[in-house]
Amino acid sequence: MGASLWIRIVLAQLVAAGLVALGLKAGLLTGMGTATPALAGLVGLLALGLSWAWRLPVWWRWIQGGFVPALAAAAWLHAPPWVWLAGFALLWLVFRGAPRERVPLYLSNSDTWDALAGLLPKKRAFALIDLGCGLGGGLAGLARKFPNGAFQGVESAPLPCLWAWLRARGRANLRIRWGDLWSEDLGRYDVVYAFLSPEPMPELWLKARREMRTGSLLVSNSFEVPGWVPDHVLTLDDARRTRLLIWRM
Repeated sequence: MGASLWIRIVLAQLVAAGLVALGLKAGLLTGMGTATPALAGLVGLLALGLSWAWRLPVWWRWIQGGFVPALAAAAWLHAPPWVWLAGFALLWLVFRGAPRERVPLYLSNSDTWDALAGLLPKKRAFALIDLGCGLGGGLAGLARKFPNGAFQGVESAPLPCLWAWLRARGRANLRIRWGDLWSEDLGRYDVVYAFLSPEPMPELWLKARREMRTGSLLVSNSFEVPGWVPDHVLTLDDARRTRLLIWRM
C-alpha cells in the first residue's frame, strides 16, 4: 500500500476528530453534551465522508467510519485486554495480506467456478493458478472435475490458507501455497484466475504481460484493467451479475 494512501487514511481520522473538537469548543455541538457514543458516531461519519471524498478503497471507507465508534464501544464494554488482543490476532490471521496487497477476502461463488470450468480443456493437460485462493473450495471442486489439470492456489492470509490446504490434502493435482501472489511465476500456467480488487489490477496486468505464455488466459472476476479491453466477457446469471473478464495473451 502506497504512502499516499496511508496519509489519506490517517488524515481522515485526524481531520474528523479535529472538526468535532472545534465544534465542541465553539459551542456548535452543545446539544450533544459530552455523550461519548454520539460524538464517536459523529467522528465516524465525518471520517467515512472524508474517505469517500478522497477516494479511498471501499473497504477502507467502512473501516474508517467504524474505527472511533469501535474504540468507544470497547471503552464502554470494559472488556479485558485479552479480548481485543484475540480479536486483533483473528483479524490478522484472516486479513493479513489485505493492507499490503490491497485485496480483501473475496470468495467466488459456485456459478463462477462452473463458468471457469467451461473454459478449461476436457482432455489435454493444463495448469491453473488461483491468485488469492481464499478457502480453496472452488479449486478443490475443479481438481475433482479435471484430473487432467494441475491446480495451484496461493494465499497470504494464514487462516484461509490453512483451511484451503486441509481441503487440498489427498488430491494429487491440487497444491496450496502460503505466500505472496506477486512472487509467483505466471509463465508456468495456462490459466491465471484472480478475484482481487481494482487497486492491484494495473500491476497484475504488467506482470501477466511479462510472464504469461502466448495463448494462455488471464481471467479476472469483476475487476477491469484500465485501458485494456478484454477479449471476452462472461456475464453470469447470479445475484450480483458477476462478470468474468478474459484476456488471451
